[in-house]
Amino acid sequence: MERHCELCGKPIPLERLDALPQTRRCVDCARENGSDISAKRVDIGMDLDTYRDLLRAVRS
Repeated sequence: MERHCELCGKPIPLERLDALPQTRRCVDCARENGSDISAKRVDIGMDLDTYRDLLRAVRS
């Protein structure tokens, strides 16, 4: 399935669509204008202090 960039109209490479199926911009336009993909915030299931303590324990 070929999709074209919403900004410049060039075809988006299949490799990019495989990696980012929801993208609507080619690599060049994403670099110049910012990505059109927004990441969702995921709850880590614990408070921030506990997470930091676990990180310190793993790194020591």
